[in-house]
Amino acid sequence: MMKETDIAIRELMSRAVVIASPDDTLDKLDELFKAYNIHHLPVVEGNGTLKGIISKGDLERVKLAVDLYFNADDEKVTAKSIMTSQVASIGPNESIGQAADIFMANIFHALPVVEGNRLIGIITTHDLLKYCFTDEKLLSKGINIDQKVN
Repeated sequence: MMKETDIAIRELMSRAVVIASPDDTLDKLDELFKAYNIHHLPVVEGNGTLKGIISKGDLERVKLAVDLYFNADDEKVTAKSIMTSQVASIGPNESIGQAADIFMANIFHALPVVEGNRLIGIITTHDLLKYCFTDEKLLSKGINIDQKVN
């Protein structure tokens, strides 16, 4: 059964978003990724303005380069210097179908949700998959869709 794709992003987005500030160091970013077991970290100014996004993979590549090639101090490299600043985002009233189209046309897996330029949430490919495959039949069999697969 095909589920609706015209549901608004606001219905599925995560509102409790872990964020970084532009001046956070590599060590701080690494701590955030590990502490919250996340894969995407929006970079936000104090007033809530979205400035960029960092993926866990991006951070790992930068840390490796800094350690191996530049012999730089991790404390000197900040979020604003490694973030993707040309961020694709989506509004809360856009449809999940539109989000799916964006994900399929690109190689990223998270879209910050913004009103104006202020971050209000995030939607990921995981959120869409969870929605698409949540099924009463699965739930009635006692399968926990939130359970982690190792």
